[in-house]
Amino acid sequence: MAWRYEYGPYLLTVLAPLLFLVFLCIYGFKNRTAPGAVPFTFLMALAILWIASDAFRLSATENISRIFWFKCEKALILPMATAGFCFAVAYAGLGQWLSRRMSVFLSILPVIFAILILTNGIHHLVWKQIYYDGVIHTNIGEAHWAALACGWFLSLGQLAVLMWLFTRSPRHRWIAAGLIVTLIVVRAASIVNIAGDNPFKPLDPMVLALNIALPFYAFAFFGLHMFDVVPVARNTVVDRMAAAIMVIDTEMCIADLNETAERMLNIIRNKAIGRRIETVLEALADLLDIIRNPETRQRDIRLGNSENRWYQVSVSPLCDHRFFHLGQLVWIQDITERKQFQEQILDYQKTQAMLQERELLARELHDGIGQTLAAMQLHLGAASELLAKGETHQAALYLRRLSAVVQDAKDSVRTYLAGVKTLPPGERSFVETVKHCLETCGRNHGIHTELTVSSEIQHGCVEASVAAQLQPILQEALSNARRHGKADVAKVFLTGGDGWLHIMIEDNGQGFNLETAEHHHSFGLRSMQGRAESVGGRFAVASAPGEGARITVQIPCRKDAS
Repeated sequence: MAWRYEYGPYLLTVLAPLLFLVFLCIYGFKNRTAPGAVPFTFLMALAILWIASDAFRLSATENISRIFWFKCEKALILPMATAGFCFAVAYAGLGQWLSRRMSVFLSILPVIFAILILTNGIHHLVWKQIYYDGVIHTNIGEAHWAALACGWFLSLGQLAVLMWLFTRSPRHRWIAAGLIVTLIVVRAASIVNIAGDNPFKPLDPMVLALNIALPFYAFAFFGLHMFDVVPVARNTVVDRMAAAIMVIDTEMCIADLNETAERMLNIIRNKAIGRRIETVLEALADLLDIIRNPETRQRDIRLGNSENRWYQVSVSPLCDHRFFHLGQLVWIQDITERKQFQEQILDYQKTQAMLQERELLARELHDGIGQTLAAMQLHLGAASELLAKGETHQAALYLRRLSAVVQDAKDSVRTYLAGVKTLPPGERSFVETVKHCLETCGRNHGIHTELTVSSEIQHGCVEASVAAQLQPILQEALSNARRHGKADVAKVFLTGGDGWLHIMIEDNGQGFNLETAEHHHSFGLRSMQGRAESVGGRFAVASAPGEGARITVQIPCRKDAS
């Protein structure tokens, strides 16, 4: 016999949410790539079947059909609770909990309960008795109580996940709040059903609760763009970043921060959000100064008691698509290893520079002062022997030569000290240093100096490490022109091009024979040549007796260019 149905006054309250549920099901399917969208689609599909079953129950005119659709409604409740739990877990970014084994386990329970409902006439485990006398009455069995316990357990799990999302993600707080209210309203209606005291007979209180909950779903979807804001992105990317991230609103209050910021700044996220930065970051004065100063966009600082750790703080403005200022994004990155590496490189460079200077000093002491001391020893020995023999006139001659040697030694030491006592890089340009050197030489030794600088030589074009070697070369050349060449005029020419610096020093002295220069000028010439070659340069000397001397140095403006 065919089952008969007729329209009743209660059908409108049942069918009203049906179209909206269909729309939500389609919307979830279109966004199925978003976390939680697939179980949400299943939840909406099950809710559609559940609403339809309740509509058929209300419109049925025969007891057998009423009881059949009532059983269909009850068979769908546990699958809906399972789908709701899976949706909450996946949407909150905790999808790793839904392993294949867990998914199979959650699917088996609703299937078993549905089979028990269909075969209830055999074992009566779901309902010991079920009949209709204007409304459907049931005497609940053990399997039904087990299913209720399972459904409530899943709902409590869903509630816990949504509360976790509510506290952990401010940007999803209103979405989670709406889903929590929906769950509470539906479960409150379930309690009314279990108590058996339904004031809305013959309507199902859970269907009425769904009508109340639908506006919350509508607000979550269309007002807050539920599946456009993916919470898993925040949990898996932002919270797990090595850098600390903090969002400051226009009122200078903390709007959000990740887990790294909690650990790095030693603050509690739930207590910090919504409070002013002056209160939360009171102990971090340097960080406060950077955030409050609009001109500061990046700085390296130490935070709190972490005296041995360095952090790079970057502050960027936050604007929407209309360029309205929304606040600031503070990015804090631990750069201690980078700082330590830079310090190691700097220490290595300082050590290399010190070793190179020691090598030059040793060479100069050996070739210059060492030979001078040897000559002094020879002169003293000869003078002592002559004095012992009573040849005072010859002894006096050796002593005068000894005095000249001592004077040369003093001049050599003075020249070297003048070369190492340079101003720190940045206080004086190379051209200014050369001018100062020439003025000092002319003032102290009565030699006329001239400087010619080409237009290619610009301020700062010579690296400090290169300039540190050029100054002693220039001073040594001027000293040799005065002491050995007896010159009274010295000219210096500075030219440059293609990253190279050319220096030529000419004097009008008596000159010397290059073949014998090794014996008379070995100290000065070898010292100048060694300094030039230490920074990748080339050194040349041109001279002849009676024609003065010309020293040429070609050197890269920067040491790494060699």
